[in-house]
Amino acid sequence: MCVVVAVVAAVAGGVGLGTADRGIERRSAVVSGVPVEVVRPDGAAGRLPGVVVAPGLASSMQLMRGFADTLARRGYVVELVDLAGGGASTERLPGLGDGPAADARLDRDLDVAVRHLRAVPGVDGDRIGLLGHSMGAAAAVRYAGAHPDVAATVAISQGAMPFGGSASSPRDLLLIAGGLEFAGYRDGAVGALRAAYPQGRAGVTYGDPRAGTARRAVIVGGAEHVGVLFQPRTHREVAAWFDRAFGRAGGAPRVGIRPFQRAGSAMLLHLAAVLSFAAIASALLGRPAGERGAVAKLPLGLALGVPVVAVLAAVGVVGAIPRGVLPVGVAGPLAGFFGVVGLLCAALPVMRGKGREGLGRPRIVASAAVLVVLTVVSFAVPAQLGWAHAVPVGPRVWALIPVVVCAMVFFAGIELLCDGYSARAAALIHAWTAAGALAGLALAAALGLVSWLVLLAAPLIAGLLVWQGVQAAALRAVRAPVWVTALVGGVLLAWPIAVTMPIG
Repeated sequence: MCVVVAVVAAVAGGVGLGTADRGIERRSAVVSGVPVEVVRPDGAAGRLPGVVVAPGLASSMQLMRGFADTLARRGYVVELVDLAGGGASTERLPGLGDGPAADARLDRDLDVAVRHLRAVPGVDGDRIGLLGHSMGAAAAVRYAGAHPDVAATVAISQGAMPFGGSASSPRDLLLIAGGLEFAGYRDGAVGALRAAYPQGRAGVTYGDPRAGTARRAVIVGGAEHVGVLFQPRTHREVAAWFDRAFGRAGGAPRVGIRPFQRAGSAMLLHLAAVLSFAAIASALLGRPAGERGAVAKLPLGLALGVPVVAVLAAVGVVGAIPRGVLPVGVAGPLAGFFGVVGLLCAALPVMRGKGREGLGRPRIVASAAVLVVLTVVSFAVPAQLGWAHAVPVGPRVWALIPVVVCAMVFFAGIELLCDGYSARAAALIHAWTAAGALAGLALAAALGLVSWLVLLAAPLIAGLLVWQGVQAAALRAVRAPVWVTALVGGVLLAWPIAVTMPIG
Protein backbone atom coordinates (compact mmCIF):
# COMPACT_ATOMS: atom_id res chain seq x y z
CA MET A 1 0.00 0.00 0.00
CA CYS A 2 2.83 2.41 0.87
CA VAL A 3 4.42 1.79 -2.50
CA VAL A 4 1.14 2.55 -4.31
CA VAL A 5 0.74 5.81 -2.39
CA ALA A 6 4.39 6.62 -3.12
CA VAL A 7 3.87 6.14 -6.86
CA VAL A 8 0.76 8.33 -6.83
CA ALA A 9 2.59 11.03 -4.86
CA ALA A 10 5.59 10.87 -7.20
CA VAL A 11 3.41 11.18 -10.31
CA ALA A 12 1.40 14.06 -8.84
CA GLY A 13 4.56 15.83 -7.67
CA GLY A 14 6.27 15.35 -11.01
CA VAL A 15 3.28 16.70 -12.93
CA GLY A 16 3.04 19.66 -10.55
CA LEU A 17 6.67 20.64 -11.02
CA GLY A 18 6.56 19.89 -14.74
CA THR A 19 3.70 22.32 -15.31
CA ALA A 20 4.85 25.03 -12.87
CA ASP A 21 6.53 27.07 -15.63
CA ARG A 22 3.55 27.04 -17.94
CA GLY A 23 3.01 30.54 -19.32
CA ILE A 24 6.29 31.98 -18.06
CA GLU A 25 9.97 31.88 -19.00
CA ARG A 26 13.00 32.02 -16.71
CA ARG A 27 16.64 33.02 -17.21
CA SER A 28 19.36 32.69 -14.58
CA ALA A 29 22.57 34.69 -14.28
CA VAL A 30 25.20 35.85 -11.80
CA VAL A 31 25.62 39.64 -11.84
CA SER A 32 28.58 41.12 -9.95
CA GLY A 33 28.59 38.05 -7.70
CA VAL A 34 24.82 38.16 -7.08
CA PRO A 35 22.77 35.17 -8.35
CA VAL A 36 19.54 36.30 -10.03
CA GLU A 37 16.70 34.69 -11.96
CA VAL A 38 14.54 36.76 -14.31
CA VAL A 39 10.98 35.51 -14.76
CA ARG A 40 8.65 37.04 -17.34
CA PRO A 41 5.42 36.21 -19.20
CA ASP A 42 6.01 33.87 -22.09
CA GLY A 43 6.04 35.83 -25.33
CA ALA A 44 5.29 39.18 -23.66
CA ALA A 45 5.65 42.35 -25.71
CA GLY A 46 5.97 45.99 -24.76
CA ARG A 47 7.54 47.59 -21.70
CA LEU A 48 6.47 45.84 -18.53
CA PRO A 49 6.82 46.88 -14.88
CA GLY A 50 9.44 45.01 -12.87
CA VAL A 51 9.69 43.70 -9.31
CA VAL A 52 12.80 42.53 -7.44
CA VAL A 53 12.02 39.77 -4.91
CA ALA A 54 14.40 39.25 -1.95
CA PRO A 55 14.33 36.25 0.42
CA GLY A 56 14.99 36.21 4.16
CA LEU A 57 17.89 34.93 6.20
CA ALA A 58 18.68 31.23 5.70
CA SER A 59 16.45 31.31 2.64
CA SER A 60 16.82 31.48 -1.12
CA MET A 61 15.07 32.52 -4.29
CA GLN A 62 13.46 29.07 -4.53
CA LEU A 63 11.26 29.82 -1.52
CA MET A 64 10.05 33.02 -3.20
CA ARG A 65 9.31 31.62 -6.66
CA GLY A 66 5.59 31.61 -5.98
CA PHE A 67 5.60 35.41 -6.13
CA ALA A 68 7.42 35.32 -9.46
CA ASP A 69 4.78 32.90 -10.76
CA THR A 70 1.92 35.11 -9.56
CA LEU A 71 3.31 38.40 -10.82
CA ALA A 72 4.79 37.18 -14.11
CA ARG A 73 1.46 35.72 -15.14
CA ARG A 74 -0.09 39.14 -14.49
CA GLY A 75 2.32 40.90 -16.82
CA TYR A 76 5.34 41.72 -14.66
CA VAL A 77 9.01 40.97 -15.14
CA VAL A 78 10.26 39.58 -11.82
CA GLU A 79 13.85 39.24 -10.69
CA LEU A 80 14.48 36.75 -7.90
CA VAL A 81 17.74 37.33 -6.06
CA ASP A 82 19.92 35.37 -3.63
CA LEU A 83 21.34 37.84 -1.15
CA ALA A 84 24.79 37.40 0.41
CA GLY A 85 25.03 34.32 2.59
CA GLY A 86 22.00 32.55 1.14
CA GLY A 87 21.08 30.19 -1.67
CA ALA A 88 23.55 30.10 -4.55
CA SER A 89 25.52 33.09 -3.24
CA THR A 90 29.06 32.24 -2.14
CA GLU A 91 29.53 35.61 -0.42
CA ARG A 92 29.73 35.96 3.35
CA LEU A 93 26.94 37.82 5.15
CA PRO A 94 28.60 39.88 7.94
CA GLY A 95 27.17 39.29 11.39
CA LEU A 96 24.64 36.83 9.95
CA GLY A 97 22.48 39.79 8.98
CA ASP A 98 22.97 41.98 12.04
CA GLY A 99 24.83 45.29 12.08
CA PRO A 100 25.86 48.07 9.70
CA ALA A 101 28.23 45.86 7.70
CA ALA A 102 25.40 43.42 6.95
CA ASP A 103 23.05 46.27 6.02
CA ALA A 104 25.65 47.66 3.61
CA ARG A 105 26.17 44.26 1.99
CA LEU A 106 22.44 43.68 1.55
CA ASP A 107 21.95 47.19 0.17
CA ARG A 108 24.72 46.54 -2.32
CA ASP A 109 23.17 43.24 -3.48
CA LEU A 110 19.74 44.84 -3.88
CA ASP A 111 21.29 47.69 -5.84
CA VAL A 112 22.93 45.20 -8.19
CA ALA A 113 19.59 43.44 -8.68
CA VAL A 114 17.61 46.63 -9.26
CA ARG A 115 20.11 47.99 -11.76
CA HIS A 116 20.17 44.67 -13.60
CA LEU A 117 16.37 44.48 -13.78
CA ARG A 118 16.17 48.01 -15.15
CA ALA A 119 18.56 47.00 -17.92
CA VAL A 120 16.58 43.88 -18.92
CA PRO A 121 15.01 44.37 -22.38
CA GLY A 122 11.30 45.03 -22.19
CA VAL A 123 11.34 46.36 -18.61
CA ASP A 124 9.96 49.82 -17.87
CA GLY A 125 12.71 51.27 -15.69
CA ASP A 126 10.34 53.91 -14.30
CA ARG A 127 8.07 51.23 -12.82
CA ILE A 128 10.23 49.15 -10.48
CA GLY A 129 9.01 47.65 -7.21
CA LEU A 130 10.54 45.64 -4.39
CA LEU A 131 9.21 42.69 -2.41
CA GLY A 132 11.04 41.10 0.50
CA HIS A 133 10.52 38.60 3.28
CA SER A 134 11.91 38.89 6.82
CA MET A 135 15.53 40.07 6.51
CA GLY A 136 14.89 40.68 2.82
CA ALA A 137 11.82 42.78 3.72
CA ALA A 138 13.82 44.97 6.08
CA ALA A 139 16.48 45.37 3.39
CA ALA A 140 13.84 46.23 0.76
CA VAL A 141 12.23 48.89 2.98
CA ARG A 142 15.61 50.41 3.81
CA TYR A 143 16.67 50.46 0.15
CA ALA A 144 13.36 51.86 -1.11
CA GLY A 145 13.46 54.58 1.53
CA ALA A 146 16.83 55.72 0.18
CA HIS A 147 15.79 55.40 -3.48
CA PRO A 148 12.58 57.28 -4.31
CA ASP A 149 12.73 55.90 -7.86
CA VAL A 150 11.44 52.61 -6.40
CA ALA A 151 7.73 53.03 -7.04
CA ALA A 152 6.27 50.48 -4.59
CA THR A 153 7.42 48.11 -1.87
CA VAL A 154 5.94 45.03 -0.19
CA ALA A 155 7.44 44.00 3.15
CA ILE A 156 6.42 40.58 4.46
CA SER A 157 7.32 39.86 8.10
CA GLN A 158 9.92 42.60 8.32
CA GLY A 159 9.60 42.82 12.12
CA ALA A 160 10.34 45.89 14.19
CA MET A 161 12.47 48.53 12.50
CA PRO A 162 12.65 52.34 12.59
CA PHE A 163 10.25 54.23 10.33
CA GLY A 164 10.06 57.97 9.80
CA GLY A 165 6.80 59.85 9.83
CA SER A 166 6.78 60.39 6.07
CA ALA A 167 4.06 58.64 4.10
CA SER A 168 6.09 58.74 0.90
CA SER A 169 9.39 57.22 2.02
CA PRO A 170 9.35 54.52 0.94
CA ARG A 171 6.66 55.07 -1.67
CA ASP A 172 3.47 52.97 -1.58
CA LEU A 173 4.32 50.49 1.18
CA LEU A 174 2.34 47.30 1.83
CA LEU A 175 3.14 45.49 5.10
CA ILE A 176 2.10 41.87 5.63
CA ALA A 177 2.52 39.56 8.63
CA GLY A 178 1.13 36.16 9.55
CA GLY A 179 -1.42 35.85 12.31
CA LEU A 180 0.57 33.02 13.91
CA GLU A 181 3.91 34.82 13.84
CA PHE A 182 5.57 36.19 16.95
CA ALA A 183 3.92 39.38 18.16
CA GLY A 184 6.93 41.43 17.06
CA TYR A 185 6.20 40.71 13.41
CA ARG A 186 2.53 41.62 13.67
CA ASP A 187 3.30 44.72 15.72
CA GLY A 188 6.03 45.66 13.23
CA ALA A 189 3.55 45.72 10.35
CA VAL A 190 0.95 47.80 12.17
CA GLY A 191 3.62 50.02 13.74
CA ALA A 192 5.08 50.85 10.33
CA LEU A 193 1.61 51.84 9.12
CA ARG A 194 1.02 54.06 12.15
CA ALA A 195 4.38 55.77 11.73
CA ALA A 196 2.80 57.52 8.75
CA TYR A 197 -0.88 57.31 9.74
CA PRO A 198 -1.13 57.29 13.57
CA GLN A 199 -4.73 56.05 13.62
CA GLY A 200 -4.09 53.36 11.02
CA ARG A 201 -5.74 49.94 11.30
CA ALA A 202 -4.84 46.64 9.68
CA GLY A 203 -6.86 45.85 6.58
CA VAL A 204 -7.46 49.50 5.62
CA THR A 205 -5.57 51.36 2.88
CA TYR A 206 -4.47 54.91 3.62
CA GLY A 207 -3.06 57.57 1.32
CA ASP A 208 -2.99 57.84 -2.46
CA PRO A 209 -1.08 55.32 -4.58
CA ARG A 210 -0.83 57.87 -7.41
CA ALA A 211 1.08 60.18 -5.08
CA GLY A 212 3.20 57.41 -3.61
CA THR A 213 1.70 57.91 -0.13
CA ALA A 214 -0.31 54.69 0.10
CA ARG A 215 0.12 52.49 3.18
CA ARG A 216 -1.61 49.26 4.11
CA ALA A 217 -0.99 46.64 6.81
CA VAL A 218 -2.43 43.14 6.48
CA ILE A 219 -2.43 40.34 9.05
CA VAL A 220 -2.95 37.01 7.27
CA GLY A 221 -4.80 34.71 9.64
CA GLY A 222 -3.55 31.18 10.31
CA ALA A 223 -0.10 31.80 8.82
CA GLU A 224 3.32 31.64 10.49
CA HIS A 225 6.65 33.04 9.37
CA VAL A 226 7.13 30.80 6.33
CA GLY A 227 3.53 29.79 5.70
CA VAL A 228 2.57 33.41 5.08
CA LEU A 229 4.52 33.20 1.80
CA PHE A 230 2.17 30.53 0.47
CA GLN A 231 -1.20 31.97 1.49
CA PRO A 232 -3.47 32.91 -1.44
CA ARG A 233 -4.47 36.08 0.40
CA THR A 234 -0.84 37.17 0.59
CA HIS A 235 -0.49 36.78 -3.17
CA ARG A 236 -3.78 38.54 -3.90
CA GLU A 237 -2.75 41.49 -1.72
CA VAL A 238 0.70 41.66 -3.36
CA ALA A 239 -0.68 41.55 -6.91
CA ALA A 240 -3.38 44.13 -6.19
CA TRP A 241 -0.88 46.44 -4.50
CA PHE A 242 1.55 46.53 -7.40
CA ASP A 243 -1.32 46.84 -9.88
CA ARG A 244 -2.60 49.96 -8.11
CA ALA A 245 0.87 51.45 -7.62
CA PHE A 246 1.69 51.02 -11.31
CA GLY A 247 -1.73 52.16 -12.54
CA ARG A 248 -2.74 48.73 -13.80
CA ALA A 249 -5.78 48.07 -11.59
CA GLY A 250 -8.18 47.99 -14.51
CA GLY A 251 -6.05 46.29 -17.10
CA ALA A 252 -4.02 43.56 -15.44
CA PRO A 253 -5.03 40.05 -16.51
CA ARG A 254 -6.96 38.03 -13.93
CA VAL A 255 -5.15 34.75 -13.56
CA GLY A 256 -5.32 31.96 -11.06
CA ILE A 257 -3.04 32.11 -8.02
CA ARG A 258 -1.13 28.92 -7.22
CA PRO A 259 1.43 29.94 -4.59
CA PHE A 260 1.96 26.43 -3.27
CA GLN A 261 2.28 24.54 -6.55
CA ARG A 262 6.07 24.27 -6.59
CA ALA A 263 6.60 23.69 -2.89
CA GLY A 264 3.60 21.38 -2.62
CA SER A 265 4.75 19.30 -5.57
CA ALA A 266 8.21 19.04 -4.03
CA MET A 267 6.68 17.87 -0.74
CA LEU A 268 4.83 15.13 -2.61
CA LEU A 269 8.14 13.92 -4.05
CA HIS A 270 9.66 13.96 -0.54
CA LEU A 271 6.68 11.93 0.68
CA ALA A 272 7.13 9.45 -2.16
CA ALA A 273 10.77 8.99 -1.15
CA VAL A 274 9.86 8.34 2.48
CA LEU A 275 7.11 5.86 1.65
CA SER A 276 9.17 3.92 -0.89
CA PHE A 277 12.34 3.71 1.20
CA ALA A 278 11.41 0.49 3.00
CA ALA A 279 10.74 -1.37 -0.26
CA ILE A 280 13.99 -0.12 -1.79
CA ALA A 281 16.03 -1.02 1.31
CA SER A 282 14.48 -4.48 1.40
CA ALA A 283 15.26 -5.03 -2.28
CA LEU A 284 18.88 -3.92 -1.85
CA LEU A 285 19.71 -5.57 1.47
CA GLY A 286 17.40 -8.58 1.29
CA ARG A 287 14.84 -9.66 3.82
CA PRO A 288 16.22 -11.21 7.03
CA ALA A 289 16.14 -14.98 6.98
CA GLY A 290 14.61 -16.77 9.94
CA GLU A 291 14.20 -15.41 13.42
CA ARG A 292 16.80 -13.23 15.02
CA GLY A 293 18.29 -14.64 18.18
CA ALA A 294 17.79 -12.86 21.48
CA VAL A 295 19.90 -9.75 21.79
CA ALA A 296 20.81 -8.28 25.14
CA LYS A 297 19.27 -4.84 25.46
CA LEU A 298 19.45 -1.97 27.86
CA PRO A 299 16.62 -1.77 30.40
CA LEU A 300 13.92 0.49 28.99
CA GLY A 301 14.40 2.99 31.80
CA LEU A 302 18.04 3.39 30.83
CA ALA A 303 17.25 3.52 27.11
CA LEU A 304 14.89 6.43 27.75
CA GLY A 305 16.92 8.06 30.51
CA VAL A 306 20.27 8.19 28.74
CA PRO A 307 19.00 10.58 26.03
CA VAL A 308 17.72 12.98 28.68
CA VAL A 309 21.14 13.13 30.33
CA ALA A 310 22.84 13.37 26.93
CA VAL A 311 20.66 16.28 25.78
CA LEU A 312 21.14 18.23 29.02
CA ALA A 313 24.90 17.68 28.83
CA ALA A 314 24.91 18.82 25.18
CA VAL A 315 23.03 21.99 26.14
CA GLY A 316 25.79 22.73 28.63
CA VAL A 317 28.52 22.04 26.08
CA VAL A 318 27.05 23.80 23.03
CA GLY A 319 27.61 27.26 24.45
CA ALA A 320 31.35 26.63 24.48
CA ILE A 321 31.46 25.81 20.75
CA PRO A 322 32.69 28.86 18.82
CA ARG A 323 29.92 30.09 16.53
CA GLY A 324 32.40 30.70 13.75
CA VAL A 325 34.03 27.27 13.89
CA LEU A 326 32.33 26.50 10.58
CA PRO A 327 31.65 29.14 7.90
CA VAL A 328 27.96 28.25 7.68
CA GLY A 329 25.63 29.99 10.12
CA VAL A 330 24.91 27.85 13.18
CA ALA A 331 26.18 24.67 11.55
CA GLY A 332 29.08 24.37 14.01
CA PRO A 333 27.01 24.51 17.21
CA LEU A 334 24.31 22.31 15.67
CA ALA A 335 26.86 19.70 14.61
CA GLY A 336 28.53 19.82 18.02
CA PHE A 337 25.20 19.46 19.81
CA PHE A 338 24.14 16.40 17.83
CA GLY A 339 27.61 14.90 18.10
CA VAL A 340 27.67 15.21 21.91
CA VAL A 341 24.19 13.72 22.24
CA GLY A 342 25.18 10.80 20.00
CA LEU A 343 28.44 10.11 21.83
CA LEU A 344 26.75 10.04 25.22
CA CYS A 345 23.88 7.89 23.95
CA ALA A 346 26.37 5.42 22.47
CA ALA A 347 28.69 5.27 25.48
CA LEU A 348 26.70 2.86 27.65
CA PRO A 349 25.68 0.44 24.86
CA VAL A 350 29.30 0.31 23.61
CA MET A 351 30.58 -0.43 27.10
CA ARG A 352 28.10 -3.31 27.23
CA GLY A 353 29.56 -4.73 24.02
CA LYS A 354 27.09 -3.48 21.44
CA GLY A 355 27.82 -1.91 18.08
CA ARG A 356 30.79 -4.07 17.13
CA GLU A 357 29.62 -5.23 13.70
CA GLY A 358 32.24 -5.24 11.00
CA LEU A 359 32.00 -3.15 7.89
CA GLY A 360 29.80 -5.82 6.32
CA ARG A 361 29.66 -7.82 3.13
CA PRO A 362 30.31 -6.10 -0.21
CA ARG A 363 26.57 -6.20 -0.88
CA ILE A 364 25.90 -4.20 2.29
CA VAL A 365 28.56 -1.64 1.44
CA ALA A 366 27.23 -1.22 -2.09
CA SER A 367 23.65 -1.04 -0.84
CA ALA A 368 24.61 1.61 1.70
CA ALA A 369 26.18 3.71 -1.05
CA VAL A 370 23.01 3.45 -3.13
CA LEU A 371 20.82 4.38 -0.17
CA VAL A 372 22.97 7.43 0.60
CA VAL A 373 22.75 8.65 -2.98
CA LEU A 374 19.01 7.97 -2.99
CA THR A 375 18.56 9.94 0.23
CA VAL A 376 20.52 12.94 -1.04
CA VAL A 377 18.66 12.96 -4.36
CA SER A 378 15.30 12.53 -2.60
CA PHE A 379 15.93 15.68 -0.61
CA ALA A 380 18.04 17.81 -2.93
CA VAL A 381 16.24 17.48 -6.27
CA PRO A 382 12.67 18.24 -5.10
CA ALA A 383 13.95 20.97 -2.77
CA GLN A 384 15.98 22.64 -5.54
CA LEU A 385 13.00 22.59 -7.87
CA GLY A 386 10.39 23.54 -5.31
CA TRP A 387 11.35 25.34 -2.13
CA ALA A 388 15.06 25.65 -1.21
CA HIS A 389 18.50 25.88 -2.72
CA ALA A 390 19.98 22.42 -2.14
CA VAL A 391 23.34 22.35 -3.97
CA PRO A 392 26.41 22.98 -1.78
CA VAL A 393 28.44 25.95 -3.02
CA GLY A 394 31.51 27.78 -1.80
CA PRO A 395 32.51 26.96 1.80
CA ARG A 396 29.36 24.89 2.22
CA VAL A 397 31.07 22.03 0.38
CA TRP A 398 33.76 21.36 2.97
CA ALA A 399 31.55 22.37 5.91
CA LEU A 400 29.26 19.50 4.94
CA ILE A 401 31.86 16.91 6.02
CA PRO A 402 32.09 17.65 9.77
CA VAL A 403 28.32 18.13 9.98
CA VAL A 404 27.76 14.71 8.39
CA VAL A 405 30.19 13.08 10.82
CA CYS A 406 28.48 14.58 13.87
CA ALA A 407 25.02 13.70 12.56
CA MET A 408 26.19 10.12 11.96
CA VAL A 409 27.35 9.90 15.57
CA PHE A 410 23.93 11.13 16.71
CA PHE A 411 22.00 8.50 14.76
CA ALA A 412 24.48 5.76 15.69
CA GLY A 413 23.85 6.56 19.34
CA ILE A 414 20.10 6.25 18.83
CA GLU A 415 20.44 2.93 17.02
CA LEU A 416 22.62 1.47 19.76
CA LEU A 417 19.99 2.40 22.33
CA CYS A 418 17.34 0.71 20.15
CA ASP A 419 19.31 -2.51 19.70
CA GLY A 420 17.40 -5.57 20.90
CA TYR A 421 14.01 -3.91 21.14
CA SER A 422 10.88 -4.63 19.13
CA ALA A 423 10.04 -2.39 16.18
CA ARG A 424 7.48 -0.46 18.23
CA ALA A 425 9.76 0.04 21.22
CA ALA A 426 12.67 1.06 19.00
CA ALA A 427 10.45 3.63 17.27
CA LEU A 428 9.52 4.99 20.69
CA ILE A 429 13.17 5.33 21.73
CA HIS A 430 14.03 7.01 18.43
CA ALA A 431 11.13 9.47 18.70
CA TRP A 432 11.91 10.18 22.37
CA THR A 433 15.55 10.96 21.62
CA ALA A 434 14.74 13.08 18.58
CA ALA A 435 12.10 15.06 20.47
CA GLY A 436 14.52 15.52 23.36
CA ALA A 437 17.17 16.87 20.97
CA LEU A 438 14.71 19.41 19.57
CA ALA A 439 13.69 20.47 23.06
CA GLY A 440 17.37 20.78 24.02
CA LEU A 441 18.08 23.02 21.03
CA ALA A 442 15.12 25.22 21.93
CA LEU A 443 16.39 25.44 25.51
CA ALA A 444 19.89 26.35 24.32
CA ALA A 445 18.45 29.10 22.13
CA ALA A 446 16.26 30.40 24.97
CA LEU A 447 19.32 30.56 27.25
CA GLY A 448 21.29 32.41 24.59
CA LEU A 449 23.80 29.58 24.21
CA VAL A 450 23.15 29.32 20.48
CA SER A 451 21.87 31.77 17.90
CA TRP A 452 18.13 32.35 17.49
CA LEU A 453 18.65 30.96 13.99
CA VAL A 454 18.31 27.53 15.60
CA LEU A 455 14.63 28.31 16.21
CA LEU A 456 14.26 29.29 12.56
CA ALA A 457 15.74 25.94 11.54
CA ALA A 458 13.74 23.92 14.09
CA PRO A 459 10.80 23.03 11.78
CA LEU A 460 13.21 21.80 9.11
CA ILE A 461 15.20 19.75 11.65
CA ALA A 462 11.99 18.28 13.05
CA GLY A 463 10.89 17.17 9.60
CA LEU A 464 14.26 15.59 8.90
CA LEU A 465 14.21 13.70 12.21
CA VAL A 466 10.78 12.29 11.36
CA TRP A 467 12.01 11.37 7.87
CA GLN A 468 15.01 9.54 9.31
CA GLY A 469 12.79 7.85 11.89
CA VAL A 470 10.92 6.18 9.05
CA GLN A 471 14.14 5.23 7.27
CA ALA A 472 15.69 3.88 10.46
CA ALA A 473 12.64 1.69 11.12
CA ALA A 474 12.90 0.29 7.60
CA LEU A 475 16.60 -0.48 8.03
CA ARG A 476 16.02 -2.16 11.40
CA ALA A 477 13.39 -4.36 9.74
CA VAL A 478 16.04 -5.75 7.37
CA ARG A 479 18.66 -5.89 10.16
CA ALA A 480 20.99 -3.38 8.55
CA PRO A 481 24.16 -2.71 10.55
CA VAL A 482 24.13 0.37 12.78
CA TRP A 483 26.69 2.12 10.58
CA VAL A 484 24.38 1.94 7.56
CA THR A 485 21.54 3.65 9.42
CA ALA A 486 23.94 6.20 10.84
CA LEU A 487 25.40 7.00 7.43
CA VAL A 488 22.04 7.40 5.72
CA GLY A 489 20.65 9.50 8.56
CA GLY A 490 23.80 11.56 8.90
CA VAL A 491 23.69 12.65 5.27
CA LEU A 492 19.96 13.37 5.45
CA LEU A 493 20.27 15.64 8.49
CA ALA A 494 23.56 17.31 7.57
CA TRP A 495 22.84 18.16 3.94
CA PRO A 496 20.00 20.67 4.56
CA ILE A 497 21.84 22.24 7.51
CA ALA A 498 24.98 22.81 5.43
CA VAL A 499 23.19 24.11 2.33
CA THR A 500 20.43 26.25 3.88
CA MET A 501 22.09 28.02 6.81
CA PRO A 502 23.65 31.36 5.80
CA ILE A 503 27.34 31.72 5.04
CA GLY A 504 28.77 33.95 7.77
